[in-house]
Amino acid sequence: MHLLLAAKLAWSNTTADMQRLLVRCSGVTFAVVLMFMQTGFRNALFDSNVRIMEQKITADIVLRTKSRFMLSSGQQMPLQNVITARSCEGVAAAEPIYIENVLSDFHCQGMASRKIRVLGFDPTNPFFENFGLKHLANKLNQPMTAAADVKSKSMFGLPVNQQELVDRPFAELVYKELELVGLFQCGINFSNDGTLAMTPQNFAKYFSMRGGGNPLSQVDYGVANCEKDSDPQIVAHRLQRMLGPHVIVETREQFLDSERNFWGNNTPIGLIFWVGTLIGFVVGLIICYQVLATDIGDHMGEFATLKAMGYPPSFFTSVVVVQALLLSMVSFVPGFLIALTAFGLINVNSGLIMFLNVPRTLTVLGLTIAMCVISGIIALRKLLSADPASLF
Repeated sequence: MHLLLAAKLAWSNTTADMQRLLVRCSGVTFAVVLMFMQTGFRNALFDSNVRIMEQKITADIVLRTKSRFMLSSGQQMPLQNVITARSCEGVAAAEPIYIENVLSDFHCQGMASRKIRVLGFDPTNPFFENFGLKHLANKLNQPMTAAADVKSKSMFGLPVNQQELVDRPFAELVYKELELVGLFQCGINFSNDGTLAMTPQNFAKYFSMRGGGNPLSQVDYGVANCEKDSDPQIVAHRLQRMLGPHVIVETREQFLDSERNFWGNNTPIGLIFWVGTLIGFVVGLIICYQVLATDIGDHMGEFATLKAMGYPPSFFTSVVVVQALLLSMVSFVPGFLIALTAFGLINVNSGLIMFLNVPRTLTVLGLTIAMCVISGIIALRKLLSADPASLF
């Protein structure tokens, strides 16, 4: 009975003055948006850096050298490792991936020369069909050609549609002429602002300095698919024993986890966004405390009367906690909508991956509820410790 009465009283206190409620909620909504944006940027860090392997490359197993600590940089490994993987029991196919973003000076007419990420792979291979370049295979097999990522930053001057591709198809890569023959979508990340894709043969022409004069003999990654009904974990373990300790063999999920863990735990960027989320939580805590403390102060006389009538401390705790929950819910909805709009604008204008799924939304909702409830409990201490007689 007391709980129902407490809920009714909390609802009345919250909705008594709608204009005042909107003002109060605006402060909490600001904190909600701040937490959404910080967690969104942190997740974008992870999602953008694994996008190629997660969305564009179809593979059960990933091979890399032990000294390669993340997708965008590190040492290469011998092509022989990929060839050896093809003979492993349970492996249906294995292919190399070439990545260059250090020696890859790119220049488009009217733009400054910049480093760009260049991917080398066979566009007709099933591993890479999600790039959508299979129909351009004949053009990409022509010497000195490549496809451009339409999500690359504008500072490269790359075409973003077919008309622009026709108008300015030529550029320079490593001071050699490059013809752009197609477009695809990949996106940027915190390490790379633009991407080109080409066949391994063209990759070798532009980066002949790799591999001691044999550029295709050193690969950045190997990808493998398992035979039907084969367990990737078992095949990966078998491959690891075959290739030895200098090569890391991971299932797709293990690779994605290790890449995310590297950016989250071994770089300051992940920590910065985590601290930003914490700051948003603290800001919301302070705002919510001020809101609830003010409301308790405004109704101190009424609370004193109820306390003098014998209502227990649990009743007042229930009132404030329910009021805090109502405040969190009312504030969360507009904060969610604002964040959703901001994420969409960032996706369109920056190329970063920022999206909300159920777990990420529930995480911020949980932080919002915790923020408001903690604030309410702190604001309640003055009322619980006060003598009813001194409140009149």
